[in-house]
Amino acid sequence: MAPADPLDVTTLRRVELAYVIEDDFGITSAELVWESGRDRGKKPIPLEPIRSAAPAANDAPATRGRVQGKLMWDIAEVQVPSGGEVRYWIEARDNDTVGGPNVGRSRELHLKVVSPRERHEETLGRQQDVAEKILKNLGGRLTLREAVVELGTIGAAFEKDPHASDALRRALSQMRERLDKLASAEQRLMPKGKPPARAQFAALDPRMIGELEDDAIVLADWLDRERLEGLLDVSDEIAAHQKRLADLLAQYQRTKDPRLLDEIEREMRALDRAFAELDRHRRGMAEDVLDQYVHRNAIQAQAGTNCVDEVRKLVRAGDAAGAQRKLEQCRQQQGQAASALEGSLAGLRGDKFSDEQKRLDEVMNELADVAKDQDDVAAEANRIFEAYAEKADEVARDHRREASKKVSALLERLRHRLHEINEAGLTPFAKEELDIVEHRLADVEHMVGDGDLAEALGMAHQAKQSLDTIAGELEAAINDDPRSKWVDATQDALDGVQRARPVAKELIDELQSLSPKPDQIMSADDHRALERLRRRQALTRDRARRLADRAKQLGGELPGDAGSELGKKLGGALDQMAAADERMRVKDPSGARAATRAAADSLAKARDRARSAARQAQEGAVGDEPIRIPGADEYRAPERFREDLLEAMKKKGAVAPEGYDDLIKRYYQELIK
Repeated sequence: MAPADPLDVTTLRRVELAYVIEDDFGITSAELVWESGRDRGKKPIPLEPIRSAAPAANDAPATRGRVQGKLMWDIAEVQVPSGGEVRYWIEARDNDTVGGPNVGRSRELHLKVVSPRERHEETLGRQQDVAEKILKNLGGRLTLREAVVELGTIGAAFEKDPHASDALRRALSQMRERLDKLASAEQRLMPKGKPPARAQFAALDPRMIGELEDDAIVLADWLDRERLEGLLDVSDEIAAHQKRLADLLAQYQRTKDPRLLDEIEREMRALDRAFAELDRHRRGMAEDVLDQYVHRNAIQAQAGTNCVDEVRKLVRAGDAAGAQRKLEQCRQQQGQAASALEGSLAGLRGDKFSDEQKRLDEVMNELADVAKDQDDVAAEANRIFEAYAEKADEVARDHRREASKKVSALLERLRHRLHEINEAGLTPFAKEELDIVEHRLADVEHMVGDGDLAEALGMAHQAKQSLDTIAGELEAAINDDPRSKWVDATQDALDGVQRARPVAKELIDELQSLSPKPDQIMSADDHRALERLRRRQALTRDRARRLADRAKQLGGELPGDAGSELGKKLGGALDQMAAADERMRVKDPSGARAATRAAADSLAKARDRARSAARQAQEGAVGDEPIRIPGADEYRAPERFREDLLEAMKKKGAVAPEGYDDLIKRYYQELIK
C-alpha cells in the first residue's frame, strides 16, 4: 500500500491511497480498516469480478488473483480530534474453498490529523507557559534563562506560521533580546565561587522587575488577541462549509443526483465538528476577555449545531427546498455572529493595541469612502447604458436572426475552451469567477435570442472581465508559491484561461459589429453625461491609488497582513478603473458599465479581505480538494515483483564485490518479506 511513510493531513480532507493485493486462490473481498483510540472503522474496497464465458447458476463470481487500484478515503469518516493519530491497514479474504477463506493483512500505517491552525494553537500554548514562567520570575528568577530560550524557540515556530503576524513575531523577538541582556547582566554580577551580595543587584532589580511586569502584560494581551482571532478563524471555516453545503443543495435540487447526498452529509459532519471546535475555543478563552469584549450572541455554537441538525432532518426527509431555506437562516445567523466577533476583536485591539487599530480604522474608513464613490460611478454608468440600450434595441431588432446565428458559433467555441480548463489548478476564488463566466454566457445567449444586443454586449464584457480576473488570480498564486506541488496544475489552468480569452474578445467584437454604434444613437446629453462620469472616475481612481500607496507604506504597522493584502486588492480595482476610463473615452456605454461595476466589486472584496487579513486569516482556507500524496499517481507495482527479485538473487557476484554474497542474499530475503 502506498504511501508507506507516516502522513500529516489537514482535518476534514480526503487521502488517496494506492494498493496492490495478490493471492494464489483469488481475492473475494477487501476493506480498509482503521483504529483511533476506541474508534474502529471499515471501508469496503470495490473489487471487479472477472467475467467468465458461461458461469454456472450457483457459482460465485470469479475473482482476481491480483488487484491493483486507488481508494479515496474521506478523513471526515474518522472519529479523531485534530492532532490525533490514526492506524490503518488493508484486510483481504481469499477464495480458498478447501480449508476455508484466509484473511491477509497489510503492514500497519499511520497518519496524524493536523492543520496549520492547530499547530498555531500548540505554539500559543507554549507561549502561555512562557507567560506563566515570567510571572513566577517576578517572585524568583531561577527559570529566567529557560524563559529566554523558550521565547527563541517560539519565535522560530511562528516564523513560518501563516496565522502569526509580523507584529507578534517582532514583539517576541524584542522581548527575548531585552530579557537576554538583563539575564546576562545579572550573571556577570555573580562572582564565581562566592555567594552573591545583595547590594550588587540593587541597581539591576528594579529594571528586571519592570521588564518582567511589562512582558507579562504584553504576552497576556497577545494571547487574548490570538485566541479571539482563533475564534474568528473557526467562524470563517463554518461560513465556508455552509457556502459549500448551500451549493451542493442547490445542485441536488436541480439534478436529483443521489451521489451528491454523500457530499452533503460530509459537509454537515464538517459543520458539526466546526461548531464543536468553536465551543472548545470559547471555553479556552479568559473569562474577563469574554465578559468585556465578546457579546453572548457572538458565539452560538449550540444554536449553530441545532440549526445544522434541522437541515439534516429535512435532507433525510427528501425536502431539499426546505433544507435550502433552513440553511439560509443558519447562514444569516452565523453571519450576524461573525460580525459581532469582528466588532469584539476591534474593541480588544482598540484597548490593548490602540495605535495599530487606529491606523486600521483610518485606512478602512478611507476605503469605505472610495467604495461609496465607485458605487455611485457604477450606478451612473448603468443609467447611461440603460438609456443607450433602449434606443439600440429598437435599431437592432431587424438583425436578431443574423446575430443569433453568428453568436451561437462563438459561444460554442468559448464554452469548449472553458471545459478544457484544468479545474484542479483553480483556486477557490477562481472557481467562483469561472461560474460567473458560464452564467454570463448563458445570459448572452438569452439576450441575443430576445434581440437585446446591447445587454448581450454588456454580459459579454462581464464574462471577459471575469476571465481576466481568473488569469490575474492564477498568476498571483504561482508567484506567491512557485514551489507548490500544485504549481503545474495551476499553470495548466492558466494556459487554458489564456486560450479562452481571445475567443471572449472575439465575441465582444462580433456583438459590437452587430450593435448600432453608440455615437450614432447617443444624444448630446448622453455624451456630456459620459464625459462628466469619466472625470468622476478619474478622481475616484486617484483616491484609490493614494490609499493603495498608504497601505503599502504602513505595511507592518497595520495588524496582520492587512497592508499587503489591501495593496494587492486595490491594485486590481485600479486596473478596472483604468479600463472604465478607456471605455468612456471611446464612448462605449456597455464596456464602461461592466468595468465600473467590476471596480466596485473589487473594492468590496478588498474591504472584506482586509478585515480577514488583519487577523491573519488565510484566504480559501477550506476546500474540497483531496489530499494528493506525492508519488501516488506515479505508483506502479511491478507485475512479477517476487519473480524479479528471485531472478536477481541467482546472479551471485554479478554486481557486488567478493565476500558480500551472504549479505546480499539476506537483503533480498527481507525485500521478499
